[in-house]
Amino acid sequence: MASLEDILVKKHLKRTKARIMILKVLEKSLPLTAGEVYELVRGKDTRLSLSTVYRNCEALAEKGLLYRSTTMSDGLTRYEYAHDTPVYYAICLSCHRIFPVDVDLEKGYRQHMDEEYGFEVAEPKVEIYGYCRECRASGKAEEHKGKMELL
Repeated sequence: MASLEDILVKKHLKRTKARIMILKVLEKSLPLTAGEVYELVRGKDTRLSLSTVYRNCEALAEKGLLYRSTTMSDGLTRYEYAHDTPVYYAICLSCHRIFPVDVDLEKGYRQHMDEEYGFEVAEPKVEIYGYCRECRASGKAEEHKGKMELL
C-alpha cells in the first residue's frame, strides 16, 4: 500500500503537513465536517486555521482523495477518505450518529441504472436514515418522530 505522501505526489499535490494530517485523520474515521477535522488536527499543529483545513479538504476532494457528502438534515458538508471499496452509512435522525453498515447493492445495478434511467453511476453512495437502537430504547426516536409530524 502506498504511503499518504506517495498518494499526494501521484495526484500532483504538494506533500504538506496539513494534507497529511487531514488524510490520516479521515483515513480511519467516519465522515467529518471541516470543523471536526480542524478540532482533531489543531492539537498537532496550532498554526493551522479552520480555513486552511477547509481549503485542503476541498483540494483533496477535487483530486479524488476524499469524498464530499451532505448527509443528514443539517446540510453540512462532510469529508471521508476515498477507500478502495465504498463504505455505506446508517444515520440516526434523532441523535445524528453516523455508523458504517455492511449492505450490498444488487448485482448489475450500474447496468440497470443506465438502461432504466439513462444514468451512469460514477460513485455509489448509500445512506440509510432511521433511528438507532439507543434512541429507540430511550424514547428519543418517538419524540423526534412526533416533532417531525408537527412540521
